[in-house]
Amino acid sequence: MDVKCTVYKHSDDENGDNVDVRIYVMGLKPSSDYTAKVIPDHNPSMAITSKTDYEGIFWVVGKVPNGEKSLLFKVNVYEGNGTQGNFVAKGDDDAPCDGIAPFQN
Repeated sequence: MDVKCTVYKHSDDENGDNVDVRIYVMGLKPSSDYTAKVIPDHNPSMAITSKTDYEGIFWVVGKVPNGEKSLLFKVNVYEGNGTQGNFVAKGDDDAPCDGIAPFQN
């Protein structure tokens, strides 16, 4: 399982910059629903549900509003639609998030 985060600089100067948390898991059941629960250390948690591809790869992006407040993004992955299914993987990105500045003309 791989978890990476990116901060979008100046995406919300009033409330704090937004963060994308990219989640990539291999070796799951093909064409099946899985749910990733993103648990930032200083923001509310969120869940993203999607189907794996025909090879069993689960790839989703969680959008965390004002995510720059968080330093650690833990992720738990569950089988099925929601977090009530079987727990199948966990990971985190505790490294500083990469920053992307807006394009200036």
